[in-house]
Amino acid sequence: MSSQLPAIRSAVRPFLEKMEAGDRIVVAVSGGADSLALAYALSMEVKKLALQLTAVTIDHQLQSKSSEQAKLVVDQMKDMGIECIVVKVDVEITEGLEASARKARYSALDNLQADAIFLGHTHNDQAESVLLGLARGSGTRSLSGMAEVNGKYIRPFLTITREQTENVCDEIGLTSWNDPHNKDSQFARVRVRTHALPVLEETIGPGISDALVRSAQLLRDDADALDQWAEEEIVGLDLHDLDCSYLQGLPRAIRSRIIRRAIYASGAPSGSVTAEHVGAVEALICAWNGQGPAHLPGGVKVERFFGQTFALTSPTIGSTVDLAAISGDIERVIVTEEALQARIKELAAQIDKDYEGKDLLLIGVLKGAVMAVADLSRALQRHVEMDWMAVSSYGSGTKSSGVVRILKDLDRDITGRNVLIVEDIVDSGLTLSWLKSNLESRGVGSVEILSILRKPEAAKVHVDVKYVGFEIPPDFVIGYGLDFDEKYRNLPFIAVLAKHMYS
Repeated sequence: MSSQLPAIRSAVRPFLEKMEAGDRIVVAVSGGADSLALAYALSMEVKKLALQLTAVTIDHQLQSKSSEQAKLVVDQMKDMGIECIVVKVDVEITEGLEASARKARYSALDNLQADAIFLGHTHNDQAESVLLGLARGSGTRSLSGMAEVNGKYIRPFLTITREQTENVCDEIGLTSWNDPHNKDSQFARVRVRTHALPVLEETIGPGISDALVRSAQLLRDDADALDQWAEEEIVGLDLHDLDCSYLQGLPRAIRSRIIRRAIYASGAPSGSVTAEHVGAVEALICAWNGQGPAHLPGGVKVERFFGQTFALTSPTIGSTVDLAAISGDIERVIVTEEALQARIKELAAQIDKDYEGKDLLLIGVLKGAVMAVADLSRALQRHVEMDWMAVSSYGSGTKSSGVVRILKDLDRDITGRNVLIVEDIVDSGLTLSWLKSNLESRGVGSVEILSILRKPEAAKVHVDVKYVGFEIPPDFVIGYGLDFDEKYRNLPFIAVLAKHMYS
C-alpha cells in the first residue's frame, strides 16, 4: 500500500498558501482518523509558511469518559507540536441529539479567535450529506453538500476518503478514536453509512459515493449562480413589503430565495425556515384566494394586502397588540425580538463580570425602561436590587425638549451604592446627562449607564454610556418600552414609526 501522506498534505496546501504570515489557524480535532490526519498535515505545512496553528477539541459531555478522550487528543497534539485547548459545551437537546450536538459544536467554534478553522470532513461525509438531502427532499443548495470554504470554515479533505485518513493514522502511529455514536443506528447518518450506501453499491454498482460527490459539485455551481441572481434582485427590493405581481414574473427558483431572505429579514431564527414555510408564502403570491396570513418561525406573520405581501414580526404570547391592525403605523422593524433578547443576555454577562464582588442597584427610568430592567434583571446571574425614577423631556412629541422634570424620585438612600441607570434610549443625551449628574450629587459610590438604544447622530451633549445595546439611525422608534402618545410600549421589537403618524 502506497503512502497517503503526500495526498493529505497536497489537500491542505492550496488553502494555506492563500493565507498571510502570522494568521491564526485552528483545527478542530475530535480524535477520529479524519481530524487527526488533518492536524498532522497542517502541522507539516504551516512550518514553512509562518502560520500559527492551534487545535481545539470540543467536549460535548455526552459520554461518561468524554474528558478522557479529550485528554488523549491533547496528548497526541502535543506530540505533533500543536497546542490544543479543550472546550466543554452543554448540548441542549432541541432538535435531536445529532443536530443539537452539531449546533453546540459550531456555536463554540464560532466564538474562537481565528482567521481560519479547518474541519476534517471527507469525501465519504460529502456523499452521505447528499444522500440525506435527497431523502429529505431538499433543494439545490442542500444537495450541493458541504462547501470547501464557507466563511472562515475550510474543509480541505472533501476529495480525501475516510480510508485514506485511516491509513495515514496507521502509517504515522496515531491512535484514532471511534465515536460510539458512529455505530448507533438511531442516527440517520449512521444508517446511510452502514446500510444505505452499501446496498446502493451492491445493487447499482460501485462508484455511488463518487457519483454523489460529483453531483454535489455540479449542483453547487448551479446554486451559486441562482443565489447571485437572487441577490441582484434583492438589492432593489424592500424585503418587508414585496410586490406580488413582480415576484410572480420571476422564476420560482429566484422567487423562493427572495421569500426565504424576506422571512429571515423579518426575524425568523437562523436555520428555521423550511420548504413548507416558503411554500406557504409562495401560495400567497401565486395562488391567493383570499386566504389568511402564514404564521412562520420566530413569530413572523406574512399577509397579503392589496396585491402585496407584508412581512412583520408577530407579538409574543400574551401581547394584546393585533399587528395586522397597526401594520400601517409601522414603517419597518429595525431590531427583532430575538436580537433584543440575545443582546440583553450579552450585556448581563458583561455586567456580572464587571460587578463581581460588588453590590449593584439598578435604577430604571420610567416608563420606557420597564421592559429592559425586567429582562436584564432575570438574565443577571447575581443578586441585584431595583429602584425607579420617572423623568420627562418629551411630552407627546417626537423630539427631545431638553427640559427635564422629576415625576417620581427614588424610594431609598443611594449613598455609597454602585448604581447602574437603565434607559430605553439615548437620543439628544440631555436627559441622561442631567440624571447622571443628579445621582452623582447624592454621594453614590459609582454611576454607570446602560441604554438599549443610542442615536449617535442625534446627540447634543456627550454622555458616557458604558453598556449599549444597539446604535440606530435618528428615526423615531417605538416598541420594547418606547412609546408614541403612550402607545406601542408592549411591542416585543423595535420599529420605526411611520411618518404619517406624527407629521
